[in-house]
Amino acid sequence: MSGRWMRTAAAFLLTCALGAAAVTTYVTAPDEQKEDTGPAREAGNTEHVTAAGFAGREDVYVTVLGDSIAKGYSVDENVAIEPYSSLAMRRMAEGETFQYEIADYAKNGLDSAGMNTKILTEDDVCGSVSRSDIIFITVGSNDLLNECKSSVQEILDTDMKFRSADEAMEALKEATAENPLLALKIIEALEQWDYQTFEANWVEMMDTVCALKKDGAQIVVTNIYNPLANLDIPSTMENGVENVIRSMNRVIEQYGETYGYQTADLFHSDVCRHVQPDGLHPDQTGQQIIADVICGE
Repeated sequence: MSGRWMRTAAAFLLTCALGAAAVTTYVTAPDEQKEDTGPAREAGNTEHVTAAGFAGREDVYVTVLGDSIAKGYSVDENVAIEPYSSLAMRRMAEGETFQYEIADYAKNGLDSAGMNTKILTEDDVCGSVSRSDIIFITVGSNDLLNECKSSVQEILDTDMKFRSADEAMEALKEATAENPLLALKIIEALEQWDYQTFEANWVEMMDTVCALKKDGAQIVVTNIYNPLANLDIPSTMENGVENVIRSMNRVIEQYGETYGYQTADLFHSDVCRHVQPDGLHPDQTGQQIIADVICGE
C-alpha cells in the first residue's frame, strides 16, 4: 500500500468522522518530504508552531479546542471539510517524519463562555490537554456573532430568535431600507459591548489550559477574521464590526506572552475570501490558508 494512498485514506476517514463530539485519529507520517520552497511567509505578527524535536517520534499528541471553524464545519452534508489542525499537522510531519494523534473537541456554535463551562470541565478533554504536545484553540467568532444577533434583536425590538448572523443581517437590511438610522444604532450598541466579559472568559480559559498542559507543550491560538465580510450589510456597520474584531484580537494577542501561546493572524489573511455559501465558514481552501498561516507559509 503506497504512502500516498494511506494519507488520502486517513484524510477521508478523519473528515467523515467529524460529527462526533471528540474525533481521534492516528496518523503515520509519510516517508517522503516536500521540496523546500524557500523561507516561510508570515501574515502580520503571526508566529508559527514548530515541529522541531518531534522527528522520529511515534507519540505526538494534539488536542483541538474551539468552534465550527476548528471543527471544519461544512454547510453541505455531502461535502467533507478537512480542518486546519489536520492539514497543519500533516505539513509539519512531512518535514520532520513523526507519527501523531489528533483529539478534536471542537463544537459548532461554541463561544468563550461555553469553552469554560461545557468543554474544559470534561474529564476526557482535560486528560487530552494534559498529555498533548500541541494544542490548537479557535474561539471568539461566536461571541461576536451572538452579540450582533442580540443587538439586532434589541434595535428592531423583536422577540424573533435569529438562528444565524446571516438571518439577523437580512432582517436588519430590510429594516434599514426604511430607516437608515438603525444601522447607526447597531454600531453604537456594538461599540458599547462589554469586552471585559470576553477578556475574563479568555483569561479563565488560558488559566485552565496552562494549568493542565505539560511542560514544553505548544499552544497555538487563532485570532478572529471578519465572519461578516461577505454578508450584505451597510458599510458603516461593517467598519463598526471590524473595530469590534480589532478590539477582540487585541485581547487575544496581549496575553500571548503571559501564557506562552503563539497567535496565528487570520485577520490579515485571505480566509474571509474563501468561505462556503453561508458566507461565514471557511471552505477547504480557507482551511488550508489557516493551516498555512499556522505553519508560517
